[in-house]
Amino acid sequence: MLEAVAKVKAANPAALWCCDPVMGHPAKGCIVPEGVSDFFRDTAVAACDIICPNVLELGILAGGDPPTSAADCIAACHKLLAHTGSGGPSRVLVKHLAHAGLAPEQSFEMLLVSQAEALHIATPLLAFDRPPVGTGDLTSALFLVKLLQSLRDGTGSADRAALEHTASAYQAVMQTTHEAGEYELQLVASQDAIASPPHMFVAQSLLPDGTPA
Repeated sequence: MLEAVAKVKAANPAALWCCDPVMGHPAKGCIVPEGVSDFFRDTAVAACDIICPNVLELGILAGGDPPTSAADCIAACHKLLAHTGSGGPSRVLVKHLAHAGLAPEQSFEMLLVSQAEALHIATPLLAFDRPPVGTGDLTSALFLVKLLQSLRDGTGSADRAALEHTASAYQAVMQTTHEAGEYELQLVASQDAIASPPHMFVAQSLLPDGTPA
């Protein structure tokens, strides 16, 4: 993986490596061997441009206690942003806050942290008999695509635009999947809503203590 990143960046120094450090789920714990988690923590964080952990993975990457609040998550993100080595990430997208969210029983929450700001966004939780898989992959991919588009267009805050579009498109996919009563994410049926979500959710800035700015 690192060799592939090096080849891409040699051909295009402006290319971004968005790393999705898949290691587990907040409700299930870490499911990968220790060597895999060590690689993400000790090597991948220092080499990537963007990293997209869930709250469980964020705790592992930051090398401290598991985050239990938004303030903990922001502090852990700043540990990753301050990572030495080849530079480390400029953005940390916590793609599932779970128990560390502001309203974990009612909302699916994400947090985007850079050196400049911390942005929080929430969408309503939908009740599935069998929750779909692949939602983390979906959010990471949506975020990278919209960030690249926003950086290219150079209008407004690229980070805010990417986070708001990601949450809104994610919710549209989940709503379509829920209405269809399906286990597989209904990406084809949602393709128009992915490009232009019918409802846009708004991100809010958070202070370091996790309260609204």
